[in-house]
Amino acid sequence: MKKSTKHDNGTVSVIIVEDHPLMRKGIREIIESEKDITVCAEADSANRAIALMVKMEPDIAIVDLSLNGQAGGIDLIKAMTDRGFRTKAIVLTMHGETLYVERAIRAGARGYIAKSEAPQIIIGAIREVMKGGLCVSNTISGNIIDRLLNEKEESRQSIEGLTGRELEIFELIGNGYKFVDIAKNLKLSINTVETHRKNIRGKLGLASSGDLMRNAIEWVHSHHK
Repeated sequence: MKKSTKHDNGTVSVIIVEDHPLMRKGIREIIESEKDITVCAEADSANRAIALMVKMEPDIAIVDLSLNGQAGGIDLIKAMTDRGFRTKAIVLTMHGETLYVERAIRAGARGYIAKSEAPQIIIGAIREVMKGGLCVSNTISGNIIDRLLNEKEESRQSIEGLTGRELEIFELIGNGYKFVDIAKNLKLSINTVETHRKNIRGKLGLASSGDLMRNAIEWVHSHHK
């Protein structure tokens, strides 16, 4: 028996990795409006997604960056790449594109779409990626080039040392979230958020919580231009 979920008639199989049930339902409806694309599985965490990919080998994974559990979407995509999965990842997220798209592509994603885009963009991205292409909008590409030209190399390398979850927390701090709100937003314990905060400070060489907050605010502001 073949493990792959790709049908003999050429139907493309998709796993939706998203932590909100209503969003998963909406994505499923968009995808299954196409006769040659089908949703074979859904997951709300990286661990569940990996288990399903090992079992079903879907062609495409539609991945949100914020997921339940310790690992975020970028961590999942990196794990898929490291393990040599045949499944190609397309990011579908509410996160500001210039914050995460470069990191997602470096981790192995083949597409990056904002949730504010029209539904048919998702279908177009699936088809483009299945042909071997990379689906990133011109607007996003322009923002990346702009940022790279204006960002200091030292700062860029420091930020790239953060894990996907640490980057999420760093962004939330920069957006003014308190620890209790960060824990609630990411479905983590206060102790876990505190551990991540200490790790972020260490990696960025910041002496105090005040330094962390100032750096986070400045970084978020510069990436939302």
